[in-house]
Amino acid sequence: MQEGKKANMSKDNKLMSMSEAIDRYVADGDVLYLGGFIQQEPFAAAHEIIRQGKRDLTVSKCAALILVDQMIGAGVISHLITTFTWNPLPATAHCFVRALTKHAPRKVEIEEYSILALNLAYFAGALDLPYVATKTMLGSGFDWEQSNSGVKNRLKFEESPFTGERVCLVPPIKHDVGIMQVQRSDPYGNAQAWGMLGEVRYGLQSCEKLIICAEEIVDTDIVIRDPNRTLVPAFRVSAVVKEPWGSHPAPMAGYYDMDWPYNAYYEKETRTEELFREFMKKWVYGIRDRKDYLKLLGQDRLEALRPERFESDPVSYGRLTTHFGVPHA
Repeated sequence: MQEGKKANMSKDNKLMSMSEAIDRYVADGDVLYLGGFIQQEPFAAAHEIIRQGKRDLTVSKCAALILVDQMIGAGVISHLITTFTWNPLPATAHCFVRALTKHAPRKVEIEEYSILALNLAYFAGALDLPYVATKTMLGSGFDWEQSNSGVKNRLKFEESPFTGERVCLVPPIKHDVGIMQVQRSDPYGNAQAWGMLGEVRYGLQSCEKLIICAEEIVDTDIVIRDPNRTLVPAFRVSAVVKEPWGSHPAPMAGYYDMDWPYNAYYEKETRTEELFREFMKKWVYGIRDRKDYLKLLGQDRLEALRPERFESDPVSYGRLTTHFGVPHA
């Protein structure tokens, strides 16, 4: 019995390299969700998408930082669904600005929402709803007539059939594939994350396919012992990639901090198209994978980003499978 069970589980082992996962599950023209809200950004996956030359992607990202800026500069994005795009210093995301003002290296269509509205759009997509009604956008400026700036959205403003009040109808957003860097996963795709999660639960559930990139791979028993941290179950996941430091320069709660000097360096080195090309040659195109990237950073820099250990108190979920024989009062 045990041998048969192990054999069956081994068939569901979804571990593979980053290059294989991107090649197999991300296609030109896909609608791509990138998970992570400030932390847990899938930089390693995005760099592999760029190296493989994927084209005409619609990228959906609730809070777009320099990861999206790099993808725009590399020319892989044709349509961007987001709330903002900037360098978290805070500073300008130069590739984003060039794409909007000069169509360089290509024109990018922008679909803009507020953070809450985009959360609701993912929620609608996850539950296969036709829309979600809300009041949050009223008086925000999103209910004004769309300008000719090229920045648009698909919000509709109607009267409620129940109260006659004016409400905003938020459309569902669904994705062909979603990618997120998490703290840990088992080999089958039971992915766990903690810290500032933002919209990721609904975002991931609105995807047809999922690529989970994890700081570490753990036994399923560890996942079972802390079920509330599980973002998605294994049956929803197509590929699992073990990729330590896969979110750098973004932080990963419990593993490493935001690399603020790197963000400042990126801002300076991407102010022109020529500077950006040199940056990408060094940090993306000129290396094979994340291991080469980490060698460029150097071990001393990585160790300096590690946080002090600060653990939550353990709790007991209790085993409730042995109480069927408890007598009635």
